[in-house]
Amino acid sequence: MTDFLRGIGLSRYELNARLKPALLALLPTLIVACFWYPGAWSVVGSLTAAASACGVLYAIALLARNRGRAAERKLDREVGRNHTARLLTHSDDTFVAETKARYHAYLRAHDKVISTTEEELVEPELAFRRARSAVDWLLEHTRARAGAALLLDENVAYGFQRNLYGLKPFAIGLSVIAAATHVLLLGLTATEGERFWFGVAICIPIAGLLFGWLFLVTKGAVAEASLAYAQRLLANCEPETTARSARHKPSSASKIAPLSAKPRQRKEVSQR
Repeated sequence: MTDFLRGIGLSRYELNARLKPALLALLPTLIVACFWYPGAWSVVGSLTAAASACGVLYAIALLARNRGRAAERKLDREVGRNHTARLLTHSDDTFVAETKARYHAYLRAHDKVISTTEEELVEPELAFRRARSAVDWLLEHTRARAGAALLLDENVAYGFQRNLYGLKPFAIGLSVIAAATHVLLLGLTATEGERFWFGVAICIPIAGLLFGWLFLVTKGAVAEASLAYAQRLLANCEPETTARSARHKPSSASKIAPLSAKPRQRKEVSQR
């Protein structure tokens, strides 16, 4: 099924960071529908549904993306590019000063303007805008190498968490509606037997999904994923270390070449 979805234009990022959060939001509804309409389990039915839903799947993936971006804008400097830019400012202490100094030196060496500590004290917003501009540049200049396993994995993880958070209100609503509908139908057709108790058992995963949306899909989870991606992205500002590691392991595909090197083309690109 993964190959089929990619065949209709869904990249690894779109499949994992956009489509899967949307399908998780729909999962309680699908579970209830399949219980009350067993024919949906048939192979023919599944293939027909998949074929007819190609456009719908892509549309809900875009919906997840749009909801995720809307949530990112609301969270402002807690996640995303603004979060990465904040990490580069002198006032943020997430990175130790020596590490941040290396990042600043590398960006300045590539003609990016980074405010000094004194300049940031006088004009903190200007310092932030300069850091954000440097992050925008770094993202564009790492796109060709974003297929490298670690960077792309962190990008997908952040996109997944962000889009989950963006879909949270819809997912909770669908879960509650699916659960209420299922319980109501069970009550109306209440008959002791294997099917009845199977229907009762189905309430457990639906409740588990609702619990997950309520208590596990949080701003903190998005911020943590954003930090992991920011750390991996800013590690590209360590060209000497990266180059030295590459010389020790020339065959490793997971190493990211310094930005000054000519990038090789990759099929997967950063979507953040």
